[in-house]
Amino acid sequence: MQTTLQFLIMVDGPLTAAELLDLIRTRLPDAVPYRRDSVDVRGNLLEINPNEDANPQLAATDEDDYLYFRWRVELTPMDRTVDEAHQIALARELLRAIEGPQVRATVCAAFEDRV
Repeated sequence: MQTTLQFLIMVDGPLTAAELLDLIRTRLPDAVPYRRDSVDVRGNLLEINPNEDANPQLAATDEDDYLYFRWRVELTPMDRTVDEAHQIALARELLRAIEGPQVRATVCAAFEDRV
């Protein structure tokens, strides 16, 4: 797989990893459980990990606030048919699924300017 097709969604808000995963699974019903804190979704392994650099104060005030968000949602293509257009569409849909009144999300990818 091309590493340029991998992407992150940085997520900040009051959700636990389990709640974030449930939110994704509810709004993307084709996501299939893979293992704890991960699903197989549209040819990608989606894993939720804590951001080691999470800092609520910097997430609220820093110019690059997303670097300090609470969660890293990592997507790695597992299917050879996945292409950039597919990943862009998936990133858009995941943003719509995750973002809410108390939850912010930002895509970090080689193609982020097209999301």
